[in-house]
Amino acid sequence: MSAKFFEELSSDLNQLLIDNYEYDVIIVVGQAPNKLTFKAHSVILNSRCLFFKDKLSTITNDKNNVKTIKLADISTEVFEIIIKYIYGGTISLENINTSVVFDLLIASNGFGLKELIKHIELFLLDNNASWLRLNFSDVYQISLMDNNLKNLQQFCANIIAKQPSIIFDSEVFLTLTENILIFILKLDNLQMDEGKIWNYTINWGIAQTPSLPPNLDQWSDEHFLALKSSLQNCLPLIRYFQISGEDIFEKVRPYQKILDQTLWADIMLKFMAPNKAISSSNVLPPRKNLTTTLPLRDITDKDITEIESNRASELRKSGEAYRIMGKYEESLIDLTKSLEIEANNANALRYRGATYLAMDRYEESLADLNKSLEIEPDNAFALKYRGATYRMVRRYEESLADLNKALGIEPIDGFALRFRGDIYRLMDKFKESLTDLNKSLEIEPDNAITLKFRGITYYRMGRYEESISDLNKSLKIEPNDAFALKVRGDTYRMMCRYEESLADLNQSLGIVPNDTWALNRRGQTYCAMGKYKASLVDLNKSLTIEPNSEDALSFRGVTYRMMGKYKESLADLDRSLKINPNDKWVLDQLQVTYRLLNKRKLPHMYI
Repeated sequence: MSAKFFEELSSDLNQLLIDNYEYDVIIVVGQAPNKLTFKAHSVILNSRCLFFKDKLSTITNDKNNVKTIKLADISTEVFEIIIKYIYGGTISLENINTSVVFDLLIASNGFGLKELIKHIELFLLDNNASWLRLNFSDVYQISLMDNNLKNLQQFCANIIAKQPSIIFDSEVFLTLTENILIFILKLDNLQMDEGKIWNYTINWGIAQTPSLPPNLDQWSDEHFLALKSSLQNCLPLIRYFQISGEDIFEKVRPYQKILDQTLWADIMLKFMAPNKAISSSNVLPPRKNLTTTLPLRDITDKDITEIESNRASELRKSGEAYRIMGKYEESLIDLTKSLEIEANNANALRYRGATYLAMDRYEESLADLNKSLEIEPDNAFALKYRGATYRMVRRYEESLADLNKALGIEPIDGFALRFRGDIYRLMDKFKESLTDLNKSLEIEPDNAITLKFRGITYYRMGRYEESISDLNKSLKIEPNDAFALKVRGDTYRMMCRYEESLADLNQSLGIVPNDTWALNRRGQTYCAMGKYKASLVDLNKSLTIEPNSEDALSFRGVTYRMMGKYKESLADLDRSLKINPNDKWVLDQLQVTYRLLNKRKLPHMYI
């Protein structure tokens, strides 16, 4: 459908716009790099659009008698439609994206094109009501900016009246402009308890008055006057005589100082003598309960569900975007709000589970991922993140099962390959570990975590040069990774590069001071450097944290032996061997200590 206006205009006007013949106005639209220049004629712009008439009257001609107007806040697509309408009086909206049509409505309102405003309003209401509902937050704020959008205002009024929580419980409520709140309070069919309306209005007023103390008990008369000033245009719109006695006592009475004394006296009279007429105060009629069917364009229960679902979807998308950006607290807030609307949304559950994993909140992560997988059992995303979470809580078999299933669904997934490779390492399956980690690095060559995992695998295999190479690359990307630092530090120790070992272990312990593994390795490094007292400090600290650490006991036993303290050495090595009777290295250290005591072989109990 094409709508035509000003049919008396000749078709030559459109051609005049195309040919730019004798133009005297240049209009620069949009912002770089998408700016466009339109050449126009002041006589046509002045006759068709009050905006241009006012604008051109304030601009001086240049030396070529041409005026330039800059319109940075309008899209070139929208302005092209408007300029063609101004010249030719013809417009077709059928094949234009709805969001562009809405932008066109806003722009037409800004240009004061009343005929066009009415036409676009009716087009949207007749053809795109669903889009208006799903984008309700933007729509109602735009519609209430002024009184040119009457039809859209009525559409929004019907929605707000039936489902006021869409506005009152929204994040933007406290930032509403006064004219929008007044519009809402004037609705005779607003379906909300009047006591709640009073509460919301008070909270809005407090938000507009930042000088108020947080505790009402601390308010002075000046504070109440300030709140009264903020609410002066809203207070007359409250239906005080429809508020329950309980709410008057609990909600209105604490703020009675912002009400006129006569009004407060009449409110008290109403509840002491209900049948006595109120003559002093203006008594607004009760709000109407919507017991009958609303007009066709009113929101239905299905539409309310759509709006809420759309809100949940937007929160879900922003929550996942925050997670990807590493803003985990923000992610958690949005995903939790989304789940308050749609408690069983599998996407939101798995995204929040992944966020909890990133925050090291493993039990909560598992709870969300388990629930998500109950809904969608074969979702690769949820499976791989649950597998990663199981790995963090040392449930390796379950981790491997999930990662195998995830990779069966999506074989080329760097994340799943990375964590399965690490699980294989923890299970001492180094060949399988390297296979997965190599594949993961083919997909994501510069992933610091995968490089770290492969570096650790090489370390466990005694391939120290390759370990150092990977850990160097990992630490170049994430220089403060305490885990990578301590493994590289111990790799240096195994290569007898003690100063480099000490530097890495110092840095790692500067980040995580009570890491017993790092303390043990630094203690061992000090011992290798002949710094036995420093070694004992670290190993004693480690054993204070973990008294039954096999590593710390065996390393301290060796340190005592190097200091000639053979009894202490034997005591620690003996305790270590009782924890792990099959540790051949500790048995060898015991043998060395006994030989130094001039005893040729271990006692029978160790054989």
